[in-house]
Amino acid sequence: MSRDQSGDEIMLTVVPGPATACARRRDEITALLRNALVLLDNDGAAAATCLQRAADMLRDLTVDAPPLTGGLVPWQVRRVETYIHDHLAAPIRIRDVAVLVRLSTSYFSRAFRITFGVPFTQYVIHQRMEQARHLMTTTAEPLSHIALTCGLADQAHLTRLFRQTMGVTPAAWRRRAQQEYPDQRPRSRADAAATGEPQAA
Repeated sequence: MSRDQSGDEIMLTVVPGPATACARRRDEITALLRNALVLLDNDGAAAATCLQRAADMLRDLTVDAPPLTGGLVPWQVRRVETYIHDHLAAPIRIRDVAVLVRLSTSYFSRAFRITFGVPFTQYVIHQRMEQARHLMTTTAEPLSHIALTCGLADQAHLTRLFRQTMGVTPAAWRRRAQQEYPDQRPRSRADAAATGEPQAA
């Protein structure tokens, strides 16, 4: 309570900041746990309800707690990179990866960009294109199959994204790579059979 120049009392409203809100939430969790302890002997159902509410609130605190650096911490970076690498052949949803590192989707999106320097979707596309380049230079698989292996809908999808990121179509890039490095040209099963070379099992 304070007074203005006329001497009348005025009410000052304090807007709680993040630290105040977190402290209040911790107090609420503590109160719920104490209530559960009191109720445990006489009302198991009520105690369970208190424990569930406390668990939900604690999970929310954990999910929304930001790393100290403003970006992802090392264990989160490793988990994100591993997950994306291991799931390139499938849809990769940002909300699934956010849950994996115990962050809300909105916070994870910001933290990811701070850490990797690009938005999440752009990073995933880049990794898919890198995988496509690797397969085009190390296998004789058709582009349609490579597209599916990289988690894309079809060859047209691969061509569109590859042109956007690399500046050329995948077919043109593959031909150029084969011309520049003819000794590294991958051999298909048909090529091996035609030359009498043993085929891989």
